[in-house]
Amino acid sequence: MIDRSLVEKAADSGVRKLTLLQTDPGRYLIRSILAGMYLSITVFVYWSILHNLHDFAPGRVIASAFFGVGLTIIVFTNAELFTSNNMYLAVSSAEGKTGWGQTTLLWATCYLGNLVGALIVASLLYGAGSLNDLPLDHALYAGAAHKVHQTALVIFIKGILANWVVCLAVRVALRCKEDIAKILILILVVFIFLYLGFEHSIANMGSFSMSLLGHGQITPSEALYNLVFSTLGNIVGGVVFVGLPFAYINPSENTPPQ
Repeated sequence: MIDRSLVEKAADSGVRKLTLLQTDPGRYLIRSILAGMYLSITVFVYWSILHNLHDFAPGRVIASAFFGVGLTIIVFTNAELFTSNNMYLAVSSAEGKTGWGQTTLLWATCYLGNLVGALIVASLLYGAGSLNDLPLDHALYAGAAHKVHQTALVIFIKGILANWVVCLAVRVALRCKEDIAKILILILVVFIFLYLGFEHSIANMGSFSMSLLGHGQITPSEALYNLVFSTLGNIVGGVVFVGLPFAYINPSENTPPQ
């Protein structure tokens, strides 16, 4: 079955990621840092487009459509993103090819690397004067403030929705044989979560880092508050809403019928 082969492909990807972490942790961490950097520079462009086109009706559509470029870069450069790894390692663990303890360690390492990458890009933008040049009412600062002033439950649920969509994009892209088709799928599906304003923890790392280094009005504790609940939601979205159902509804030929 085609979908069964995709489950095995996703599970094997999880095994390869874990093997890399175990055998060459430095290289795995660099891949994670790069993913945080790629997504954070995309985040900055997203907020800039949103601000510059705020008086143009399709402005939010254009900005949201652009954001999928970040995930596309990550997929095509073999960088390691925490949120998509929620799905991959859930599948490999459900298939018995990795353990949940190992999965948790990989997620933690990837998350740390993504955070370092976000901080690097924010620091570079600060050093370049790009953040200081932003007006106080810039979309980046307003967006970051809105994110941290939501209730924990709202952030958590938006986190579920965000990574449900992101992992769906990655899962559907697994079926694509041509690079152009894969790029279109990643951009179009990721558009959903950006346009609807859901909470992606790694993207938020970039937004919060830039806001804190620039003229934003949020505090480190407020940023941490959002990241705790958006991260938990992202894990549920990637594992419970995509990874486990993906493996369960496409059983192996050796699995007895229910």
